[in-house]
Amino acid sequence: MCILEKILEYIFWPKCGICGKLGEGYLCKDCLEELKKYAIIEKKILYNSSNILNEFEKIENNLEKVEIISKIEKMHIFRYEEKIRNLILQYKFNDKAYLYKTFCEFIVANKKVFDFIKKYDIIISVPIHKKRMKTRGYNQSELIAKELAKRTKLIFLKDILVKKINNKAQSTLNKKEREENVKNVYKHLNSGKIKNKDVLIFDDIYTTGATMNSCIKELENVGVKKIGILTLAKD
Repeated sequence: MCILEKILEYIFWPKCGICGKLGEGYLCKDCLEELKKYAIIEKKILYNSSNILNEFEKIENNLEKVEIISKIEKMHIFRYEEKIRNLILQYKFNDKAYLYKTFCEFIVANKKVFDFIKKYDIIISVPIHKKRMKTRGYNQSELIAKELAKRTKLIFLKDILVKKINNKAQSTLNKKEREENVKNVYKHLNSGKIKNKDVLIFDDIYTTGATMNSCIKELENVGVKKIGILTLAKD
């Protein structure tokens, strides 16, 4: 935390992003306990080959049939339901950008998640298109990834992936449509910054994995040493 942030927190006490209580940081004890009801902290190791990247779950259950080139670890924090679903929707679409600190408080408080994050050198976020950025005013995944970098001392890089096509919202499509919708949507930049590095990709919601698959293909093309996936919620 920079000196300015410390001064601001001294003058304006941080309040819980969920209930508004002062004096217990950005996530109070009561709300922390409430969020724990939705936590799954689910970790899986996914073996992938560059030509069957979309077959994560099949590969996981049939390792003997797959030529293993590399492995990808993924971790999800919450189930995407009830209170968590409502909080994420409020965060993304109702100008409640401040909730990124509340989510981060929960994430770093869990030792299993914290240790998972610390295995990587760099953290990046799934980008949004510049038109959506202009409308929303912020990238919800970027805010959390950037804060996690501060809290875990990872390097956050913003200029690694760019979304070059303003495609349809994934939430409006079925599984097959989602896969087609994200094909050739992302492009890698500044590959020298991540070559031979362990890179963690953060996104808010994981449904079919189509978005992550598209991003991972771009990273694999530039010689990343290891790739990990961290998402706030799994649908």
